[in-house]
Amino acid sequence: YPDLMEEFYANFLDNSVVNLFTRVKHRDIDLESSTLTSILSIPNYGTRGWSHRDWVVEDSFNREECVHLLFRENAQVVEKMYSRNLRLDYRFFHRAVSTHILPKTSVYDEVTHMEAFTMFHIIMGRRIYVPMLILKHMKAMQARENARLPYGNVVTKILMHFHVVLDGEVHYALQNTDKLGKGTLRRMGFKKYRRLGTWIPKEANHMTSLSLMAPLATPPMTSLSLQPSHLLLVQHLHHH
Repeated sequence: YPDLMEEFYANFLDNSVVNLFTRVKHRDIDLESSTLTSILSIPNYGTRGWSHRDWVVEDSFNREECVHLLFRENAQVVEKMYSRNLRLDYRFFHRAVSTHILPKTSVYDEVTHMEAFTMFHIIMGRRIYVPMLILKHMKAMQARENARLPYGNVVTKILMHFHVVLDGEVHYALQNTDKLGKGTLRRMGFKKYRRLGTWIPKEANHMTSLSLMAPLATPPMTSLSLQPSHLLLVQHLHHH
């Protein structure tokens, strides 16, 4: 619902740290993180670390450890980090984070500090307070000029929760840019194994391909040993 999305973001008012207030079709929306937790049916605990432009500073997070985990031999704490230097399976995971958890458009090759922070916690099995993360990312994107308005499906759920009437509104289906297609997988370093119709790393040869079938039959998220709640989160933040 593009028109309602614009209204939702355009009407942000003096939002506090812990909630978001806006108005859509003359209906007030006072959105707390606990309410968003209920709407999305996701956990409401974990680290609340956030920084829009720099590394998160908190006692339980070490940025050197984070960079080493994600980039291995390419690890160095620098201002610019790139997905092409990530481990192959982490490239796929980064794409999921940058399109569904912290949505952005284009420039997918750059790994932001917040994306790295989020990936590190999920890979390590550490909880993130995702409802708060979503609210803070909404505010950050609303404050930027010409930024993509994120979380279209989440905003729709919010509008429905607050009983905003959607009848008669223009509705657009999932756009191709929001899908992870063949071209994207190839650019990320995968090729399709035609015999079984499965995506495998480009450097894999015929002899090793069978051993790679299981983890890559479903794209490489499965190789990250994500907790069920994290997989549920990605499902909730994906367009249905």
